[in-house]
Amino acid sequence: MSIKTIFLTVIFISGISLMAQDEKILVKLGDESVTLSEFERIYNKNNHENSLNRQTPEEYLELFINFKLKVLEAESLGMDTTQKFINELSTYVKQLAKPYLTDNSIRDEAVREAYERSKEDIHASHILLKLDPKATPEDTLLTYRKAMEIRQRIIDGEPFEKVARATSEDASAKRNGGNLNYFTVFSMIYPFETAAYNTPTGEVSMPVRTSFGYHIIRVHDRRPARGQIKVAHIFVRLPEEMGEEEKTESWKKINMVYDSLKAGADFAKMAERYSEDPASARTGGEMPWFGTGRMIPEFENACFEIENIGDFTKPVKTYYGWHIIKLIDRKPIGTFEEMKPDLLEKTNRGDRAEHKSKLFIEKLKKDYNYKLNEETLAYVTGQLDSAVFEGTWEIPETYNRNLPLFSIGKKKITAGDFAEYITHQQTRKKAYPFQVYADELLRSYSESVILQYEEDQLPEKYPEFRYIVDEYHDGILLFDIMDDKVWSKAVKDTTGLKKFHQAHKTDYMWGQRADAVMIQCDSTVDIEKVRKNYKKIMKGRLDEDRLNKKFCKNDTLPCITVKKYLLEQGENEHIDKMNMTTGIGENFKDGEKTAFVVVREIRPPEPKMLNDARGQITSDYQNYLEQQWIKELKEKYPVEVNKALLSKIPFNQ
Repeated sequence: MSIKTIFLTVIFISGISLMAQDEKILVKLGDESVTLSEFERIYNKNNHENSLNRQTPEEYLELFINFKLKVLEAESLGMDTTQKFINELSTYVKQLAKPYLTDNSIRDEAVREAYERSKEDIHASHILLKLDPKATPEDTLLTYRKAMEIRQRIIDGEPFEKVARATSEDASAKRNGGNLNYFTVFSMIYPFETAAYNTPTGEVSMPVRTSFGYHIIRVHDRRPARGQIKVAHIFVRLPEEMGEEEKTESWKKINMVYDSLKAGADFAKMAERYSEDPASARTGGEMPWFGTGRMIPEFENACFEIENIGDFTKPVKTYYGWHIIKLIDRKPIGTFEEMKPDLLEKTNRGDRAEHKSKLFIEKLKKDYNYKLNEETLAYVTGQLDSAVFEGTWEIPETYNRNLPLFSIGKKKITAGDFAEYITHQQTRKKAYPFQVYADELLRSYSESVILQYEEDQLPEKYPEFRYIVDEYHDGILLFDIMDDKVWSKAVKDTTGLKKFHQAHKTDYMWGQRADAVMIQCDSTVDIEKVRKNYKKIMKGRLDEDRLNKKFCKNDTLPCITVKKYLLEQGENEHIDKMNMTTGIGENFKDGEKTAFVVVREIRPPEPKMLNDARGQITSDYQNYLEQQWIKELKEKYPVEVNKALLSKIPFNQ
């Protein structure tokens, strides 16, 4: 998190912003006025019963005035008109607007719908007629009519399975006759799922459009949801191309494992040793939790038919091979409140999120009376050529930019606006019908315009949003001008900083300090002989090199270490024991060494050099610059306070 982000967060929490709400003027700062109700809103926000540092209205007003003076000065310098400021505020506004650019009722309805569907499993079959999402209206109509003809054959009595094998373009239909078995919520793409859940049992749906094409769905059965299950399995492969001898060996292997389990063998160890599913074998055969529609039917049904936790099945044959399955745990569908967080997360992604977004856009279109001029859209489409699929299309010189394309509220979009959008969005891609291309871009362009229009209305629709935006606006300006006038200035103005230090030297004093050395001796040294030389050490006649030469048995390896200190009371426990007197201290253990201290001198209090307290001095210099600056601002923007109104603001202790 950047320093500015932290700073703006503090400003946001403080809630300092200006928005006139009545005619009672509490404060005037030059030509700027602050109303009583506005100040009360801000003051009460920051001085409620849980506030850590509660202030009287008079105390808080002084802070508020100083803040406002700085913002006024930033605005007078044009800092709010720079591109940097505009871009930064726009970024924050986009983030702040996100929670408002949704419809909670749409969200809540989607979550509730998903929960209700989770209570039920659907058994259905389908027939698919593929259709490119970019298909022309003509091709779309042809496919739809074909789907209707196929549906009529089923309505007239032909078996669904037979028709599916003959007409479906789903590759698996030849094998399964379109049978999808049981599935539940989130198992299929949303439009398909919706059609399946909305089709009565035993009936055939109308053709349903998805990203794959058109589907015809027959619902065979409904049952209460099975919930979720956790199992472990031991797997032996049995691919179709396997020879008879190999199939026999697979059968023998799975039965050997089954017999061992019946005899009491540990399931996890048998899975690790014999299972041919490497992913689960490493975890004793355990698989992730799953529910209806996540596994092939033979395997899934065998899992849910196990009655008791800990029981395991006989060998179960599936399309892939042999399985022995052990039930570890099961859980039913939870309550709405229990499942809501997970459902909310799932409905906020994928095609469900797209569906919710479309519903919200449609609501905004209705609210703001969206109108599209089809003739202008046809005109724009007619101006496109193959260059648009090379990413090189240019707006023709004869292009009529002024034709009205669509309107949303008071905003009007022209053919020229849309053409500019096309030039920025075009990329090199495979060509497809211009009409489809133009419709696609219009959809994305109109959605962005509509959302931006709604964002522009947020300050009027939601006062709390307006307050927050104002807080960020003023917070960014405050940060920038404080950095320019105070923080960075204090750091860069080395001459001013030195003068400030010289003028306030006595404010930055060292206390009484001990000039001391610590002598550390290893086990080979006779430390008492060293201690007898402490006066020479005090006078500096015996330093580390001389001590090692004099007392170390090995001339090449040092046995004594000398550390120098200049410390105030409280910074070193061994020096503290000397009570700020010169002399030698007692021996003490320092790791594997024995040590003692020698205090050579007691220095009286003296001023700190600039580098000794640069951080504190710089901070104080910044405060000094700020106070001097505020005096100048108060002269530039005379402050008038209506004390009678101020006295009416209660201070709730």
